[in-house]
Amino acid sequence: MAPDVKSSLADIMYSNKEPSKKINGQNTAYTKDDLDEPKHKIVNPAIFAKTREVLGNIISKRMKTSGGTDIDWLIEHNGGFMIFELKIFHDDRILISKAQMIAYEKLYSSLARCHVLFIGHDDIDFSDLNDPVWLFEMDRWKSGAIPHVEDSLVDPSYGENEISGYRVEREFMERIDVKLLRDKIDFIWNEFDR
Repeated sequence: MAPDVKSSLADIMYSNKEPSKKINGQNTAYTKDDLDEPKHKIVNPAIFAKTREVLGNIISKRMKTSGGTDIDWLIEHNGGFMIFELKIFHDDRILISKAQMIAYEKLYSSLARCHVLFIGHDDIDFSDLNDPVWLFEMDRWKSGAIPHVEDSLVDPSYGENEISGYRVEREFMERIDVKLLRDKIDFIWNEFDR
């Protein structure tokens, strides 16, 4: 990964670039500057892809063991944990497999300070600060604010196999833009500093 490049407060304050602007007096459109560039980049995409391919080769058709589930991102900071699960919308819904949800619920209940964020998107790359994403956190799932609709679906994210899991409709998730998602993640990070 590329090293961290930090700007001083003066760099930020006296930058010639406008951080945001109002459109029609309501919506905010964000303008990217150098600080919005990715902090970490895959230095060697070929090695990264090869590592992912090797992991896929561990389980073969001859085996009874089936494929696994993953955690898209896990961050630990001062004993606090942020876990991200990114899902692409298909027919205005995301599907979270039962196995994944069980794992996330166990992590959430076992870790003293833990935020699990489920982020739905329309196949974006998160580079445009104004792109919308939809989100809910595990606390909303546990409280029942997000309906627990079990379903068996063929979801392209999981290949061609039918998957048993929870269907979450876009309408039950909070719509924010990439900039506000980044702000939310930093807010949680700062919470772990207290």
